[in-house]
Amino acid sequence: GAAKEILPLKVAYYARIMGLKYGRITITGAKTRFGSCSSKGNIAFSYRLMMYPDEAIDYVVVHELAHIKHHNHSKDFYKLIEQFMPDYKERMKL
Repeated sequence: GAAKEILPLKVAYYARIMGLKYGRITITGAKTRFGSCSSKGNIAFSYRLMMYPDEAIDYVVVHELAHIKHHNHSKDFYKLIEQFMPDYKERMKL
């Protein structure tokens, strides 16, 4: 329930400030990964993400949105995240 309401709002908010366009958002029951982003910009999140603190949820949202621009985990990818979330390394630990 909560994931379907909250995650799309967070995606919309961060996509706007990051200047990115995304496709569909789907909520899954994935156990091994919290989020993924397809080459078409469709984003999937596990509802299990909702069990974590807000700071961690926001990090995963920004992480997946950054993949729309960089389909890898390069320096540029993390630079983009850092631009909008300077404390992302702390959030990753959550």
